[in-house]
Amino acid sequence: MEIHLNMSPYKNLCSLLSSLCIDYNIDWYLVENDIPKKWRVYGDMLLISNRYFSNDLWKQIPNELLWQSVCKAFSSNVKRIGLEGVIKNNDYRSPTTRLVYGNDPWVLLIENGIRFTYNIEKCMFCAGNNTERMRVGTFDCSNEVIVDLYAGIGYFTLAYLVHARASHVYACEWNSDAVEALKRNLKLNHVDDKCTVLYGNNEETCPLRVADRVNLGLIPSSEQSWPVACRALKCEGGHLHVHGTISTIKVKENQTLTVKDVWNEWGEYVRNEILKLMSKLYSHTNYKCDVEHIECVKPYGPHLDHLVVDLYVQKL
Repeated sequence: MEIHLNMSPYKNLCSLLSSLCIDYNIDWYLVENDIPKKWRVYGDMLLISNRYFSNDLWKQIPNELLWQSVCKAFSSNVKRIGLEGVIKNNDYRSPTTRLVYGNDPWVLLIENGIRFTYNIEKCMFCAGNNTERMRVGTFDCSNEVIVDLYAGIGYFTLAYLVHARASHVYACEWNSDAVEALKRNLKLNHVDDKCTVLYGNNEETCPLRVADRVNLGLIPSSEQSWPVACRALKCEGGHLHVHGTISTIKVKENQTLTVKDVWNEWGEYVRNEILKLMSKLYSHTNYKCDVEHIECVKPYGPHLDHLVVDLYVQKL
């Protein structure tokens, strides 16, 4: 079966696979709903949900031939295929993605001018946070030292270095696979000389009193690291960008409330807690803490929003 350049990848996929099914005596109607209609392509890597190609009937087709046909449907540029699974509910948020065609699990993608590479079987790419990465890139951090408490593969670390022009970033990360990708990404973007990678638990590795700005990019909650963030700030204070997921269900229950009321309530809670922590750290010094902005990054689930509160802590 030939590929038709004027057809969509999905139509080509159906055409090629239905022909294979005839060759291997598979009833097409039994598997046609097991074909993906959505996918992502990064370079020569095709990523498909593992909900598809799950029917045992596909096993009647030689594995190499099946995946070659899938690649062919997406043009000659696609040479590798990964099946994406759910994220494990562990401390590392490990993927269950597996490479089913090709030999190299490392993929390269470009977002907002920043190059990212990662092993699809070991790490994930949080595409849903791209608006926040772009916002971070608009900051002027040219004379600032940043601490990124949850660096991952460099999602925010690279935005601070490449676009916000931070003078230096301390990148904390305890997942060894993410650290490997982070180091590669720093070199890919020619900023490895401006970043210190700190492998391990940030409670143990995070430097003290060095930061003009601290990024706390962990959801559903970064609260466990609020004390670490306060210790990382310079004595005179600085900026904190605190991520969290907030339930807005009370808006449905109380018609006098708006979603923004709930956001502001959370922002005030974070502000008060940070102020308490600073007062505890420096008992003989007075501080003030202001909410500068609350950003809604994305819906996280039914009546759940992923928010970032920007705080400015200042020594009086």
